[in-house]
Amino acid sequence: MSSNDDLKVLAIGLDAAEPSLIQQLMKDGSMPGLATLASEGRWFRVAAPAHIGSGCVWPTFITGTPPTEHGRYSEWIWRPEEMSLERYHGRDLDPFWKRLDEKGIAVGVLDVPFATPVGLKSGFEVSEWWSHDSVLESTQSGPEKIDALLKDIPAHPLSLKRQGAVKPNDPPALRQLTKDSNEGVRRRGALVQHLIDHTLPALALIVFPETHHTGHQMWHTVASEHPLYRSQNLFSSEPLLREVYREIDFQITNLAAKAGDAVVMVFSLHGMKAGLGSPVFLQQVLCMRGFSQISSWSSQSWSERRWSMLAGLKKRSPKLVRNLYYKLTPQLAIQQVARPTMLPVYDWQKTRAFSLPTDQYGWIRINLKGREAKGSVPPASYCETLDELEEMLTQLKNSEGELLVRDVVRTLANDVMALHHRIPDLVVHWSDAAFSSRLRIDNTPFESQPAGIKTGQHALDGFCVMRGGPNDLGTSMQAQDMGRLITQMLM
Repeated sequence: MSSNDDLKVLAIGLDAAEPSLIQQLMKDGSMPGLATLASEGRWFRVAAPAHIGSGCVWPTFITGTPPTEHGRYSEWIWRPEEMSLERYHGRDLDPFWKRLDEKGIAVGVLDVPFATPVGLKSGFEVSEWWSHDSVLESTQSGPEKIDALLKDIPAHPLSLKRQGAVKPNDPPALRQLTKDSNEGVRRRGALVQHLIDHTLPALALIVFPETHHTGHQMWHTVASEHPLYRSQNLFSSEPLLREVYREIDFQITNLAAKAGDAVVMVFSLHGMKAGLGSPVFLQQVLCMRGFSQISSWSSQSWSERRWSMLAGLKKRSPKLVRNLYYKLTPQLAIQQVARPTMLPVYDWQKTRAFSLPTDQYGWIRINLKGREAKGSVPPASYCETLDELEEMLTQLKNSEGELLVRDVVRTLANDVMALHHRIPDLVVHWSDAAFSSRLRIDNTPFESQPAGIKTGQHALDGFCVMRGGPNDLGTSMQAQDMGRLITQMLM
């Protein structure tokens, strides 16, 4: 295979790939390509703000700034000036590769999560050829000639399906997901080589989101002995997720060979671990403990009543009806309907803190005067309110006396910057006990079960294997510094 002399840095992102699984597969010979790169280069630990949420890590990488500055943490962003949620769009992020393009350095970018096209003058940019996290309504690309190049490669199999989560106890569906993912990985590898050959970038930054998608749905196939899975009788003797990692390793081998003498980086910003859906009882707990209060029907406006009724209807609809709705309704319409129904109608003057929609951790926002349009908590009481919340949360137990919270993270060290804070004030990390399918919380009358059927949840650490580049980098790197490192190697 001929190499590309124009290419100076090849950066391959494996979205949410778990470092411990990568190391295991390298050791047993299942990922020989990455093992060879590691033997020729170095292994680094990558630290990203995954302790806040998975939606933070890629915007931090893209902009080279922390979440407290870029303000992105989820697909749905809280807008305090409107007291409502807004769908993330990514158009106001400033990616480091835009500045490279402005300096005349050709850049190629494919499927970086949470990134949208910025109008590169050379190279290529392709967003959502296929992605796990969808920001756009369809694939977008540039410059203009890239549209024609995309037509030469068949579409990703998963882009042709409106696929929801696969049940973890449905072996045929899991095998089909593996087959589709592996074929998508092969087509992605072919697409990357095609784009590099025709655009000759100095930097090629490409991401395989298949590790993220399959990790959420098939983690029990690599960790079947975990207590969470044993409690639900979830077992799998088929190495399905390993097959996806092996196929990606084959593509890494081909791309690294094509890169010639270029610096090659293979990295993930966070990992994956065992989980079972997402705990969703935080809103009820905050209401029961007096931190939040739902507005009464009589005090709601007609508009608020309409959305309250729709939210209740969605919640009570049979599962078959909900599945049909998500299958047949356009994605944009689903988002438009979802936005006003994702939060209850609060009595804001009696609400000191409230939970935000999340798919993993618990997120809590203080209803702060001067920041929230309908704030009720004076800035002088900000830290005191956090103290109360933290004390309540760390004592939360199920009916068997097991603690439900492993850790509570404050995203601000003090209240000085609170008035300009755009991300959640508290992040609740759940213990395994919170994932029970029939959870009864001590001293409360209600029973809860996790939402969704994911068997993989995000872990904190990522990794980077790098062949070439500077020799004085130590043993770890920060996600927000990686763009500057790449820029340094190109300049």
